[in-house]
Amino acid sequence: MAIAATILPLSATDANAANAPPKVRIAEIEIDPGQLAAYKTLLAEEQEASVRLEPGVLMLHSAAIATEPTHIRLLEVYADQAAYEAHIRSPHFLKYKTLTERMIKSLKLIEATPILLCSKAGAAGPIDTCR
Repeated sequence: MAIAATILPLSATDANAANAPPKVRIAEIEIDPGQLAAYKTLLAEEQEASVRLEPGVLMLHSAAIATEPTHIRLLEVYADQAAYEAHIRSPHFLKYKTLTERMIKSLKLIEATPILLCSKAGAAGPIDTCR
């Protein structure tokens, strides 16, 4: 089955955001091994709610290092700085931060500069363009 990459028309909000690059962050997280399952459940809930409820949250991807499953990496893409700031004030994010605080052994947040952000239509969620 072929999945085509598409470019969607920009809304007025998207057009304003298109003038500034998206905010991209990478999070490197180490989780307490005894709390890994609970952490992954809370993370999945937070990611799903963020993408579904927040127009400025363009992409949230999470993966565990194959040889170190307690080492989680997140790729976060927001429309702009304001979208990121709204995200960290959202009820679902604050719930995640509160409930996972004691599960996280270490957290490193890395600011990144996007080169090109792409996904295929229907393959990775709501993002169907290259920016």
